[in-house]
Amino acid sequence: MANNRRGARRTGALTRASVRRGSGPRSPRPEEEEAATGRLRFVKSPTTWLLGIVLAVVTVTFQDVLTATVKTILPLDRVPDRLSPQNAVDVVEVKDVKDIGYYLVRDVGGDGKILEEISSGGSWREGRKVVDAGNAEWMITVQGRAAQQVRITDIVPVVEGGRCEKPLGGSLAHFPSQGVMDVIPLELEVDAPRPRLKISGKDGKDAQPFFTGPEAKHITLNQNETEAFIVRATSTTGYCRWRYRVHYEVGGSTAEMTISGPGGKPFELTARLTDASAYRKVYFPAFDCLPSGARPPTGWYEQTGAEYARDRRSGKVPPCPKG
Repeated sequence: MANNRRGARRTGALTRASVRRGSGPRSPRPEEEEAATGRLRFVKSPTTWLLGIVLAVVTVTFQDVLTATVKTILPLDRVPDRLSPQNAVDVVEVKDVKDIGYYLVRDVGGDGKILEEISSGGSWREGRKVVDAGNAEWMITVQGRAAQQVRITDIVPVVEGGRCEKPLGGSLAHFPSQGVMDVIPLELEVDAPRPRLKISGKDGKDAQPFFTGPEAKHITLNQNETEAFIVRATSTTGYCRWRYRVHYEVGGSTAEMTISGPGGKPFELTARLTDASAYRKVYFPAFDCLPSGARPPTGWYEQTGAEYARDRRSGKVPPCPKG
């Protein structure tokens, strides 16, 4: 009998049943298992760890060499620094170093013991209304804080109120020179129309601007390096209060800061009155007169302003007062 059913063809196509059967986990082939075992063995190898350490050291060394090369090619003050330019300079100390000259004692009352305090060598200037008269000497010490070099390009005195006031009155204390005086590197006429820091030429003459002009100079500070300078300020016409504005460059940027006197207060200086008789009292030592021998040469004297001016009208050193 003839068979009318057609024979089933095998096409090799995936059926749903075959997909379901092939979707489960299969055993790894021998070559795959061998490769995985080899990778694990390579990771645990001491040689691999040693190679990793060497590569890390080489990377760090290359970075250091690159940084050093950049610093060699560029000036130190042009390399960017991670420290803010506003914090690149620190004021270490502001110290009053004046030990001779005139001092103005304001009329605040209760100054009867000033002569006693001056004679004993006590700190009579502390806690009192005492102002430098005629000249002031301040030593300012600054320090570089940035990793790169700081270049101070200018220090400008900024007078409060834009100008000085009339000289102060009161009492005057005089500490005359005993023949020894330190060299002052920088000078400042604080009551000049446009005050600038200057440096004297030979024999203290022909003072020239320090930071500006054809012979302009600057101050450089490396990291943690300190630099001290003394400013001798003078005033002949008025009472001045001022601070210093410092301009500097670091890491390719420009910035500025302010230097104030002790306690954050401005520096202050008053001109001496043209007529000493306008002072209430004047205190002075035996170096300012001719002692008679009855009083030790280290003694101090007190006169009214009128008496002090009268005794010195001749221009000669007068005898020391009696009593």
